[in-house]
Amino acid sequence: MHRLSAVVSFCALFTACGGSSEFTTGGSVAIEELPTELGRALCQAQEDCAPFFYSIAFANLDCTALLSQRLEEASLSQIQAAVAAKTVTYDATLARSCVSAVSTGACGVLDNQLPDACRQALTGTVASGGACDIDAQCAGSSRCQVDGNTCPGTCAPLASAGVACEKDGDCAFGLICSKATTHCTKPAALGESCQGGSATQCAAGLLCIGNDDEQMSAGKCSTTAATLIKKEGERCDLQQGPWCTTGLSCVVESYSLQEQTLSASCHPIAAAGGECGLGIPGDCPAGQYCPLDFADILLGRVTAQCNALPGEGEACAPALALSRCAGALVCDTTTTPLQPVCVSARSLGQACSGDELCHSQHCVNQVCVPESACAK
Repeated sequence: MHRLSAVVSFCALFTACGGSSEFTTGGSVAIEELPTELGRALCQAQEDCAPFFYSIAFANLDCTALLSQRLEEASLSQIQAAVAAKTVTYDATLARSCVSAVSTGACGVLDNQLPDACRQALTGTVASGGACDIDAQCAGSSRCQVDGNTCPGTCAPLASAGVACEKDGDCAFGLICSKATTHCTKPAALGESCQGGSATQCAAGLLCIGNDDEQMSAGKCSTTAATLIKKEGERCDLQQGPWCTTGLSCVVESYSLQEQTLSASCHPIAAAGGECGLGIPGDCPAGQYCPLDFADILLGRVTAQCNALPGEGEACAPALALSRCAGALVCDTTTTPLQPVCVSARSLGQACSGDELCHSQHCVNQVCVPESACAK
């Protein structure tokens, strides 16, 4: 059951995006336009890098709208205030170069390796050891670090491999913050060992295939092209791959409680309202989900009927569903954990009970706030 949960969580948390590929190549980007321009560029890069996971994560969402609003509420006011205070300088022409480079960078820009133009467009003026509120204020290759609950933070060097971190941006360029250990690490390249109880995650666009974290056995990083190979009716491995070719879903057909193993094969995506099963990608069309949960699988019930995704105020779809709410609604699992419901994400200054309920992804003292070193 834990392995099954891990498979679903991996796909549900994947952050691939999709958006328009039309980008202006010259001119400048006004600072208030940066969230939309950069959000659109990041979505394009991630769609180009991993189209399979883009199709899963954003089947029911507009990536550009979602990410643009997230960037605006998390960062824009903080950056504008820092520019006004002269602790950050902003170059609108380099910002255009940054956006263009990101939009065509695909996997190369997604592992904490933003192009030079992006790092130069926002330049910090606070020297190492100086007071700061956001990373952008710190000069050179440094971040705003807070020790304990003491604010403001202090500009300090980016963390090297093995040093504790909270996000990728805390780490030296080319390193990522391991989700398993919250320490900086270099992502594994194609063919290299991954996970299996370690901190090693595959580089952007690659999948860790054959790993079993419970048994502490590592897998190898593989391309999606080498993994999405099974055809309709063929057996597939929902837990470790290989999975099905595009347009098919690897669907559970039976589950052995004694052996804790799944049997699955490749099926066409179900019609709206049609019979469905637990699958990757989801076995229902866009806007619908298959209402199966752990109890169903454990009891041997592996089929259901596709239902419309829940709307505002309705109970969230089961945790096994890759999308739990319709459109841009989010599942509020913190206000009433035993009866989570779908709600609209909250804007800055509105009440919240968890980070995931805020556009900014930062809920402090039950209020949505912008991101900063002290917003914890």
